[in-house]
Amino acid sequence: MARTARTSFVPQTVYAVSMSSPSVLVGIALMAAAVGAAAVLLVLSRSRDSAARLDRLLAETARAREASQSVDRRFEELRGAVESRVGGVEQRLETGQRSISEHLGRSGTLLQEVGEKLGRLHEASQKIERLAGEVTRLEDLLKPPKLRGTLGEMFLEQALAQALPPGSFATQHGLGDGVVVDAVVFVQDRVVPIDSKFPLENYRRSHEVEDEGERRRARTQFGRDVRKHVDAIAEKYIRPASGTCDFALMYVPAEAVYSEIAADGEETALADYATARRVIPVSPRLLYAYLSTVAMGLRGIALQENAREVHQNLAELSRLWDRVGGPLEKLGGHLENASRQYEETSRAFDRFTTRLETIADKAQADDAAVEGPGLPLLPPS
Repeated sequence: MARTARTSFVPQTVYAVSMSSPSVLVGIALMAAAVGAAAVLLVLSRSRDSAARLDRLLAETARAREASQSVDRRFEELRGAVESRVGGVEQRLETGQRSISEHLGRSGTLLQEVGEKLGRLHEASQKIERLAGEVTRLEDLLKPPKLRGTLGEMFLEQALAQALPPGSFATQHGLGDGVVVDAVVFVQDRVVPIDSKFPLENYRRSHEVEDEGERRRARTQFGRDVRKHVDAIAEKYIRPASGTCDFALMYVPAEAVYSEIAADGEETALADYATARRVIPVSPRLLYAYLSTVAMGLRGIALQENAREVHQNLAELSRLWDRVGGPLEKLGGHLENASRQYEETSRAFDRFTTRLETIADKAQADDAAVEGPGLPLLPPS
């Protein structure tokens, strides 16, 4: 639009000037020619620029087409890879689903088993609760010392029966002067006394009370009770003149109580005090070990007695052999003479048989000669 206006403006000017002077007209014509040439050159340069731009556009279009084709190929490859990946993922998902289903099935079975076991565990816990209640009632029943002492004697008798052979122990054995011990073990011509009545009242109090002062006082009183009981055992049951050994056993009915006795207290250990009085405290395990040792000793004594009897029997057999040896030797001489005479008689009988056979053969030959053809009575004529 500006170019058209400029062109239309020039003729008007030229027309106006041409009216005044011819030289001006020539200049204007020259100027118009120059402007036309410039316009032609501008159009030609613009056409060249358009062609170059068109070439560049075509080249860019070709490159874009190639890039688009490359993108299409890459997209196809990517789609194939994605499809492959998706297929692998789907397969893994299917495998995972099957595995999860199997695990869920096993988990269901396991949960069912766990439920059943929990049910049985609940039943067992109820039984344990009932048993705990029964044990509590039994403990309440065993609080009287006399009943507890009777139960301790029964446990001691069972331990003796399990560890020792019959006849090697006795319960409620009298030691003379009206003294009766709970049990004894016979070791040759001596007996080992065993006491099973143990003071437990203050031991239980020392573990049941919550006040620390009361617990300390109960523990101190328990030590006094044990020392008093040890002194009573040493005085009543250790009687070597009455056939006992020079020591006695104090049966402690529980391992925890024995640990309390063996532990060092504020003074000396109760076990050391008892040992100094020749009273040996034994827990159920130690009593069984001691009785096992005694049983082995008793078996050794029995073997020794059997060996002594066997030796005596062998000595008696030797004496009997000495008594039988002389007559047997004589009998052997007689048998040897008889054998020799038998052999001589046998040889004589063989000679007699041979002679007799010879005579018989000769007699048979003579008879054959007599029975032969007869001699002629008259000579032949």
